[in-house]
Amino acid sequence: MNIKLLFIISLLLLVNAPLAKPLGTLFYSPTARAAMVAARAGISQSAVYTLNGITQRGAGKTVAWINGRAATEDPPDLAIPTLVIKRDHVLIEGHPIKVGESLDIISGQRVLRLPEQAVQVKP
Repeated sequence: MNIKLLFIISLLLLVNAPLAKPLGTLFYSPTARAAMVAARAGISQSAVYTLNGITQRGAGKTVAWINGRAATEDPPDLAIPTLVIKRDHVLIEGHPIKVGESLDIISGQRVLRLPEQAVQVKP
């Protein structure tokens, strides 16, 4: 009798159990994987880039500060894979951006945050 009662109770619990949710997509494209890696690293995907500054070392790497983050050409930055650092500007997707300038890659709109002649390049 107890076994039958236990069996009936377990069947009732199974009937009322919610169905398991299906698994999401397990495999992603290379671009989706790169976006996931960038998101996990705290890198925001944006079409607006602001060049905060460029640090050029005598015997080391040149670092560009873009959107408040350090970015280098080698190894390539996950958020800006097309970055080319020059002496007084950078190229992102072929668009030049000067220090203190913001550029929306999609619309092409530029905003200069610093007054003219505020940035000086030392020889």
